[in-house]
Amino acid sequence: MQKLFDFLNKYLLPPLNKVANTKVVRSIMNASLAAVPFTIVASIFLILNNLPAIFPFAATFFQNTILKFSAFYMLGNTMALGSLALYYSLSVGYYYIEEYRQAGETKLNSFTGALLSMFAFLMTIPSISWTKGSAQALSKTVAPNSQIVSGVSLVNGWISRFGGVGIFISIVTGIIAIQLYRLCVNKNITIKMPEGVPEGVSRSFASLVPAILVAFVMIVLNIILGLMNTDLHNLLSAPFGFVKNLTGSWLGLMIILLLIHLLWAVGVHGTAIIKNSFINPILLVALTENINGHHNIFAGDFINMWVFIGGAGGTLGLVLLMTFAAKSDQLKTLGKTAILPAIFNINEPVIFGAPIVYNPYLIVPFILNPMVLASVAYFAIKLHLVAYVNSAIAWILPVGMGAWLGTSGNLPAVLLAFINLLLSVIIYYPFFRLYDNNLLKQEQKNNS
Repeated sequence: MQKLFDFLNKYLLPPLNKVANTKVVRSIMNASLAAVPFTIVASIFLILNNLPAIFPFAATFFQNTILKFSAFYMLGNTMALGSLALYYSLSVGYYYIEEYRQAGETKLNSFTGALLSMFAFLMTIPSISWTKGSAQALSKTVAPNSQIVSGVSLVNGWISRFGGVGIFISIVTGIIAIQLYRLCVNKNITIKMPEGVPEGVSRSFASLVPAILVAFVMIVLNIILGLMNTDLHNLLSAPFGFVKNLTGSWLGLMIILLLIHLLWAVGVHGTAIIKNSFINPILLVALTENINGHHNIFAGDFINMWVFIGGAGGTLGLVLLMTFAAKSDQLKTLGKTAILPAIFNINEPVIFGAPIVYNPYLIVPFILNPMVLASVAYFAIKLHLVAYVNSAIAWILPVGMGAWLGTSGNLPAVLLAFINLLLSVIIYYPFFRLYDNNLLKQEQKNNS
């Protein structure tokens, strides 16, 4: 076991830590966190719209009351989830500049970076191609609820590329815009106003040259791609789709969970480095697709609903064992202390208090348990025993409640969450018992 810890510290941790601590990855992670409230807000209104399906016995009541206002309150869903790429573009630009400011480039302005990032993204929204010797924006009806107007794809009357499908592009264009902005500022290619000019006026003129450069670069890029009868969204949809399908497979899910928990094993926040930094944007795209009728298994808060029951490693089962079955004073006391946070999926007291980190007794089930729970949930959904995830939830929701809300009231989803909790108790038990007996012997020896 010590050789395993040494191997992780030497070969796995350094490269992952290095990548996770780059400015661009940290900015993407912060943008993902900034988008979370909007996904939850959108899901609240989506759940309202699904009340007849959640409570069939009261369907007529809901249809005659709250659903009559659906066109009003569903604006909350459209403008939150349907505009998620816009929030991403602003957040990536803002946090990317913040990373450079903290590194000493204090002449950069974070708000300007956010606006330039969104400007670059908006330049990619219309699809323009070279047709019959001139640039033309296509207009046509694709389906009853889908049409293209002046090159802009609309679904149910709203710009489709503002939603989850545009997240990846907003990240790419945000990176381009910020690097162009940095080039202008660091090379002093800006318009400087004389002393005494209000700061807001001075800042607006300082961003004029970077805005022109961003526009020029995006136009040239659009022209090149337009001559090839494509655009940035279509060009990057293939590689992004490949990555999404790879991470959405059972094998991809297993690799993700293995990496997360191997990092936790050596005391590094694997959830932040792997899931929050790299996987969350993909899960958000999958969630928005599910809302529109797709069937992505690994989407939204799949992990929080059925795997991280009690936190990373699914440690609520371990905490229950500590609280009600421990013989050693150490684990009994820790269980009573950690039970309340664990119910709300906060498990740092257990990870560092038991401890699980560098603990040969508990690290094996800590890594194995989430992979088993994820496999059970994955195949339960694949076999259509449980509904697909179609709503975002807060990660602190207790076991079962998150599954109920995340699937818009699917009862088998709730049952699956409690089955996984029982499985985690079973998986942890033999390792817990060995560790507890060892601690008990030490305590008896110390007291004798």
